[in-house]
Amino acid sequence: MRLGGKVSIVTGAGSGIGRATAIRFAEEGSKVVVDDLNSPGGNETVARITRQGGKAFFVNADASNPEEVQSLINTAEQQYGPVDVLVNSAIPSNTAMAGNSWDAPVNVGLKGCWLCMQAAIKSMRKARSGSIINISSVNALMGFGNDHVYSGVKAGIIGMSRSLVGEVGKMGIRINCICPGTIVTEIWQPDIDRDPTLLERLSKLYPVGRLGKPEDVANLALFLASDESSFITGSVLIIDGGLTASNVGFSI
Repeated sequence: MRLGGKVSIVTGAGSGIGRATAIRFAEEGSKVVVDDLNSPGGNETVARITRQGGKAFFVNADASNPEEVQSLINTAEQQYGPVDVLVNSAIPSNTAMAGNSWDAPVNVGLKGCWLCMQAAIKSMRKARSGSIINISSVNALMGFGNDHVYSGVKAGIIGMSRSLVGEVGKMGIRINCICPGTIVTEIWQPDIDRDPTLLERLSKLYPVGRLGKPEDVANLALFLASDESSFITGSVLIIDGGLTASNVGFSI
């Protein structure tokens, strides 16, 4: 068990990448705290974990609210003990992210990431070890369409994470960022309903010939959460099927 006995908090774990990560961590022995504002989704994630014999419980906490974030950490400690792993995967709704709206993407995506890191670091210091994994995006690295605020938030996550590395490294805490390309999750369904050919067209932009699955990102997060990555901190790991390395659009 690569995470045997470790306590993990995964925000945004009611669906998509967060859910896949919570389930993968539990499969590897972690006790998982599932956080999401979507209570049915969060409880379903817990149900999937417990059906497989894993340990998990759900907390409905707003990542952008400092009191609720601290309560999330306190509840995790009371239930399982000091936090070993934090995965910041919470994002606002698809509607909130579209159209370059400001408040929800910044409050949840950037402020929420900061608040969760600060609260988790206080818990991790007790054991002088910990791994924080922040889900950024390839949008932080180059432009895709006109999602400018979203891209700025995801870039901010990288800058904030790398800046913290020097402060917390001596506490035994590591911080890394994952930059996924297009990952097919529930959030894509309204777009697919409007354009059934969307995913097929998008896949042609990827050198590997397919789009990503939540489990692809979960497997990378597992590596970063485990002791196998003990010398990796401050890194930005791209998981995008070659999208940012080769613009195959020129050859189509």
